[in-house]
Amino acid sequence: MVNKDQLRAVGERCSDFSLDESLYRTPTMSINDAGVKSCEICRHWDVFNQKCKIDVFDDVLSSLDQS
Repeated sequence: MVNKDQLRAVGERCSDFSLDESLYRTPTMSINDAGVKSCEICRHWDVFNQKCKIDVFDDVLSSLDQS
Protein backbone atom coordinates (compact mmCIF):
# COMPACT_ATOMS: atom_id res chain seq x y z
CA MET A 1 0.00 0.00 0.00
CA VAL A 2 1.23 3.48 -0.83
CA ASN A 3 1.67 6.19 1.77
CA LYS A 4 0.73 9.89 1.70
CA ASP A 5 4.32 11.02 1.09
CA GLN A 6 4.56 8.83 -2.00
CA LEU A 7 1.19 10.09 -3.26
CA ARG A 8 2.38 13.68 -2.89
CA ALA A 9 5.80 13.07 -4.43
CA VAL A 10 4.35 11.29 -7.45
CA GLY A 11 1.53 13.83 -7.84
CA GLU A 12 4.04 16.70 -7.85
CA ARG A 13 6.19 15.09 -10.55
CA CYS A 14 3.64 13.27 -12.70
CA SER A 15 3.19 14.80 -16.15
CA ASP A 16 -0.22 13.13 -16.38
CA PHE A 17 -1.58 14.74 -13.19
CA SER A 18 -5.06 16.10 -13.73
CA LEU A 19 -6.93 17.69 -10.84
CA ASP A 20 -10.27 16.03 -10.13
CA GLU A 21 -12.37 19.14 -9.63
CA SER A 22 -15.34 17.09 -8.45
CA LEU A 23 -13.49 16.63 -5.17
CA TYR A 24 -14.04 20.31 -4.39
CA ARG A 25 -17.74 19.57 -4.03
CA THR A 26 -17.26 17.06 -1.23
CA PRO A 27 -16.60 18.28 2.30
CA THR A 28 -14.14 15.47 3.07
CA MET A 29 -11.71 16.06 0.18
CA SER A 30 -10.08 19.19 -1.13
CA ILE A 31 -6.71 20.36 -2.37
CA ASN A 32 -4.62 21.28 0.62
CA ASP A 33 -3.92 24.89 1.52
CA ALA A 34 -0.40 24.83 0.12
CA GLY A 35 -1.67 23.77 -3.32
CA VAL A 36 0.34 20.55 -3.25
CA LYS A 37 -0.49 18.04 -5.95
CA SER A 38 -1.18 14.51 -4.78
CA CYS A 39 -2.45 11.40 -6.51
CA GLU A 40 -5.34 11.52 -4.05
CA ILE A 41 -6.79 14.52 -5.90
CA CYS A 42 -5.96 13.36 -9.43
CA ARG A 43 -8.76 12.16 -11.68
CA HIS A 44 -6.60 9.15 -12.61
CA TRP A 45 -6.43 7.86 -9.02
CA ASP A 46 -8.71 4.93 -8.12
CA VAL A 47 -9.54 5.67 -4.49
CA PHE A 48 -11.11 2.29 -3.78
CA ASN A 49 -8.26 0.19 -5.20
CA GLN A 50 -5.51 2.67 -4.26
CA LYS A 51 -3.89 2.63 -7.68
CA CYS A 52 -3.42 4.73 -10.76
CA LYS A 53 -6.01 4.09 -13.47
CA ILE A 54 -3.49 4.82 -16.22
CA ASP A 55 -0.63 2.84 -14.62
CA VAL A 56 1.94 5.61 -14.32
CA PHE A 57 2.30 5.68 -10.52
CA ASP A 58 4.97 2.97 -10.30
CA ASP A 59 6.99 4.44 -13.17
CA VAL A 60 7.01 7.93 -11.64
CA LEU A 61 7.80 6.53 -8.18
CA SER A 62 10.67 4.47 -9.60
CA SER A 63 12.10 7.51 -11.36
CA LEU A 64 12.11 9.36 -8.03
CA ASP A 65 14.18 6.62 -6.43
CA GLN A 66 16.81 6.91 -9.19
CA SER A 67 17.19 10.69 -9.06
